[in-house]
Amino acid sequence: MQRKRCSDELFLEAVYSSNNYSEIAEKTGQKLSTTMARYIRVKNLLDKRGIYLPKMQRKKTVRANNIDRLVEKARLLQTHYKP
Repeated sequence: MQRKRCSDELFLEAVYSSNNYSEIAEKTGQKLSTTMARYIRVKNLLDKRGIYLPKMQRKKTVRANNIDRLVEKARLLQTHYKP
């Protein structure tokens, strides 16, 4: 796999125009883990100079509503394991 390089300017543009780490990674072409590590390094450097980066959120996973499936499975198990 080829390393993706991204300038500091492009990285900062991506940070200020994004809400979460995965958006930054998409805009810069870097891996998510690389993006998170770089964000922390840049944030620490800029904090020392009094410039604060926007806080990033981790992208939340979308979970399906499994209640109907759980109810169906519980009923099946109740009939199967009835004393």
